[in-house]
Amino acid sequence: MQGIAHVTARIREIQSRVEQPSIPGEFKSVLERSLADGAKAATDGDSAQGAAGIAMAAWEPVPPMTLGVMLGVPTTPLSTVALPPVSGIMTATDLEAYLSAHGIEARNGHLHDGDLIAVSGGWEGSAKLLPPAATAWEQMRAAAALDGVDLKVIDSYRTWESQARAYEAHLRGEKKANVLPPGHSEHGNGLAVDVTNGSIIGTNDPEWAWLQGHAARFGWHPISNETWHWEFRGTT
Repeated sequence: MQGIAHVTARIREIQSRVEQPSIPGEFKSVLERSLADGAKAATDGDSAQGAAGIAMAAWEPVPPMTLGVMLGVPTTPLSTVALPPVSGIMTATDLEAYLSAHGIEARNGHLHDGDLIAVSGGWEGSAKLLPPAATAWEQMRAAAALDGVDLKVIDSYRTWESQARAYEAHLRGEKKANVLPPGHSEHGNGLAVDVTNGSIIGTNDPEWAWLQGHAARFGWHPISNETWHWEFRGTT
């Protein structure tokens, strides 16, 4: 008990010499309660435990005084914060209904000009996509531009004839990339793009890295064997 009294007297002596800092008033009350609890434990016959009680109860971890803390902003790590959903992007369910209502898949490669919308970012000439994909592409491209990434398209909608030419070139070994026969590619539905930066993008390119991290929020997804080919499938 003498040790407790000595600690209390020493604290009060120091406090009398030093100007009180501008800190929350709760600190003093917490400290006094901690001292009282420690003294009670010592009185009950376990002075060592009482002294430990003072040390543990008086110490509490204090968060760093950042601007966010001062403004009352939650200190949740960024990695655990879900990115906000992107508005105006068609869901996968609604996309299926759209394709069915307009008979898109049955007309793969034979879509009319009125079925498609011209989009920005064409590398050579114009690029066209189905309206739901066009909307998602423009929003995604604008978001990428804010991060300093310029998404460009080397290929978008393909007619039946252009898909057939590409497929024949693939069969002759002139195209290393796998090319589906006409009527089977999402290019023919106006739902696919091949992204370029002068050459088809790969895993070391900033365009690929950005798409990997953000494209799904806009309903765009890759296929397993082509880093440059992305398909619009709607959001979940």
